[in-house]
Amino acid sequence: MEAQRIRDGVKAMHDGDKASSKGLFRKPDWDIASGCYDQAATCFKLAKSYDQAVQAYMKASEAFFKADATHLAGKALESGALIVAQNMNQPQRAAEMYQRASDLFMTAGSIDRAAEQLQKAGRALENTDVNAAIEMYSAACGLYEQEDRGRMAIDIFKKAISLLIQSKKYEKAVDMLHRQLAVLRKLTNRSHVCKANLSVMIVLFAIGDEVEAGKQFNMMCNTDPGFAQSEEADIGQALLQAYEEGDQELLEQTVRRQHISFLDNEVAKLSRTLTVPGEMLSSGMGAPPSVTSSTNASYASRPPSSRPPRASPAAGATPTSDIHAMSPAQVRAELYSTPSSKKAPQQPTTTHPPPPQPAPAAEYQQPTPQDLDEEFARLNMDKPVNEKKPPAPVVDDDDFDDLR
Repeated sequence: MEAQRIRDGVKAMHDGDKASSKGLFRKPDWDIASGCYDQAATCFKLAKSYDQAVQAYMKASEAFFKADATHLAGKALESGALIVAQNMNQPQRAAEMYQRASDLFMTAGSIDRAAEQLQKAGRALENTDVNAAIEMYSAACGLYEQEDRGRMAIDIFKKAISLLIQSKKYEKAVDMLHRQLAVLRKLTNRSHVCKANLSVMIVLFAIGDEVEAGKQFNMMCNTDPGFAQSEEADIGQALLQAYEEGDQELLEQTVRRQHISFLDNEVAKLSRTLTVPGEMLSSGMGAPPSVTSSTNASYASRPPSSRPPRASPAAGATPTSDIHAMSPAQVRAELYSTPSSKKAPQQPTTTHPPPPQPAPAAEYQQPTPQDLDEEFARLNMDKPVNEKKPPAPVVDDDDFDDLR
């Protein structure tokens, strides 16, 4: 069946070429040629020979145009572009054919169909060339605006704004939102106007221009008294307050309000990423520690070797473990070698702050003579480590006899 349809298509193409050719005594008959080409395109399309179908549609469009059937020429190109986009997966080629079809519809005076072709071209380019897709959508909206048919462009505006926000082109998104606002005001659609106003503020906050957002908010309230009484205006006021006070918690509470979810998806997602200036830095650093806590922490973290010595006899005195090997006179001489009026040894100079006062102060006082006497007495009472044990008593044999 498909082979037969292809043969029918080839025959129709041959008839079209014959009708469009110029003879010695005849002129090209574009009406017949366009019909033959259109028939051939249908045969190839049913046979799933898509490349041949596209070629036939392009020839049919040319024949229709020369036959002064501009509208039909645009329709033929539109049909060919649809095959290229859906069956041949060639979005760039499809977009070019849609643009040519739009020009033909513009020539025929069908503005709505021309804008529709630009919209289809933008849809075909969304996954391959976002910038070109945005341009196609913007051009389609422009055609509707020129013809004062903004109602037809509402959905196209939303699509263009979503793509602009996704690609982080916030300045162009604000311009597109203002164009949408102008159309909505003409339609006197109160709820959509309030949503668009709030969307403008959110995008401006995303840019980081809260000053311009405040100016826009005041202008919106002055030009539209109804907006000042709306829930969207209350949300906008709360956002401005959060930015002025640097209150991230208030900002997060505001963007979780229900009317935020009524906005377009990309605008609602963008609102959840807003942060007040400096919030990321402060949240990462946390609250600064107090002087006392930082001093204690630094002192505790120092190694034992770098910490100042605890209260002990004067520097150079013999350690306690060596006193057992000294005579009492030598011990007393070592203990009293430093005058009692001498201050505690100075702490080594380090980059760390001194230990907190006053609790550690008592640990660093110079021992008094009374304390040294008590320490000396305690050390003399201890038995030397190397003291020899007394010999075991010798048991006499007479004692064993008595036991018997």
